Amino acid sequence: MRIDPRLAERRRVVAEDRARRKVSRLVKFLVALGFAGAVVWLFLSPLLSVASVTTSGIAASSADTVLVEHDVVEGTPLILIRPNDVERALESDPWIRESVVELDWPTGVVVRVQERVPAAWLETNEGWGLFAVDGVQLGTAPDPDPAMPWIELGAISAEETESSRDVLGSLEFVATLPEELRATARVRSEPGGEIWAEVAGFQVRLGRPVEMGAKALSLAALLREEPAQGSTLTLIAPTHPAVLPP
Repeated sequence: MRIDPRLAERRRVVAEDRARRKVSRLVKFLVALGFAGAVVWLFLSPLLSVASVTTSGIAASSADTVLVEHDVVEGTPLILIRPNDVERALESDPWIRESVVELDWPTGVVVRVQERVPAAWLETNEGWGLFAVDGVQLGTAPDPDPAMPWIELGAISAEETESSRDVLGSLEFVATLPEELRATARVRSEPGGEIWAEVAGFQVRLGRPVEMGAKALSLAALLREEPAQGSTLTLIAPTHPAVLPP
């Protein structure tokens, strides 16, 4: 059967157009694939990998170990580091109060850590623990360090320390004391719910755990006036301290 030449020509043109479109799509796909591959190579290459890790505030915590565990080390592509995940891992260490991890493109990581500071040894139901001023336990020991303040408030569990007014107030008191008085401080609870302390050889009545920072400052001022040895110092109202002679 003979095909009309015009129809045959039309079919040829259509076939050629279809072939050109397929080739064009293939070329575009290959170009896009090549571009994507180049971008991936760039982000995974040494050009955008960690060359330096700048840290600050690290002293007693395990921050260095955490950074290594999360591949915040030289040679890791920056795109693979998740700052939020690293921050959460750092703050799981009780010594670390707050952390900030920032990517410093193209090759740096900046890590800033704020560590907790030990305030006193506190006796809990589980034994002696080293605590920061916010009630977070930093460590344990069979016996407290005699060069630091001691706090004995009776039966209390380590899980309650971050919410206990007595604990937080006592920690605030010893943390606010001048350094020359802090190591000698021994805080205790007395029947009736009052808090007392022994500081520099004096018995100090603190009362309820309120305004404890102000009471510590008032005590320091009172001791500078050199009250008679054996006196009892009353700081229930920090703005109106009283001295009970021996």
